[in-house]
Amino acid sequence: MSLLGNAVLVNWGGIVKSKENDYNAWHSYEHMPERIGINGFLRGCRAIGIKGTDINHKYFMMYEANEKKVFESKEYIERLNNPTIWTKSILSNYISPSRTICDVLQSDSVGFGGFLATIRFLQDKIVKQINLEKIKLNVREVLELQGLTGSHILKGDKKFGQLKTQEKKYRSSQGKGDQIISLAIVLEGLNFNFLKKGIQCLKNNLNLVEGNLLIINFYQCQHIITKTDLNFKL
Repeated sequence: MSLLGNAVLVNWGGIVKSKENDYNAWHSYEHMPERIGINGFLRGCRAIGIKGTDINHKYFMMYEANEKKVFESKEYIERLNNPTIWTKSILSNYISPSRTICDVLQSDSVGFGGFLATIRFLQDKIVKQINLEKIKLNVREVLELQGLTGSHILKGDKKFGQLKTQEKKYRSSQGKGDQIISLAIVLEGLNFNFLKKGIQCLKNNLNLVEGNLLIINFYQCQHIITKTDLNFKL
């Protein structure tokens, strides 16, 4: 099994500490059900960074969709321009938002892993220097390591889904606009140690150097919602 659709919306970021419990409740009880209820949305997930993760990158969220145009559909844009009171409150306390609509270039997994690692490439030239085909090959090879259950390569679209919506306005309340990625690698695994070995293998084989333009984080999945879950009310 792989990701459910051909496109994903990926988000990284943090929340003001005093609002963290409210953020988690909002995302699970209102935001994900609302999004997954939109035509074309297939699955949503939220993951929290391991102990010591920078507050700016503490949360990772991903929405899978049939195709990229779902993220510019009339139904979705209407939601973006009409946020609820709870949404306005949460997004106003969001820190360092990173939001990109991506094409799924490669996806292999057995189910959905409970532990995740993400690599964000923030410049196209880094990807070009390494060579995309080499990245694809190495990501598929690393999946053969014990304890890894999935790998995905996502290509960011810097022009798609960049409308100036109401939600975007609230999301920049802390002084930062949306960060856009060029490429992302997502690994899934049985625990952090397996993931760390996989990430180290990719760093060695692809000569990856962490920094402001290449960010690596580790997460534990908190909540996953699909359309079949919408029939149950918490």
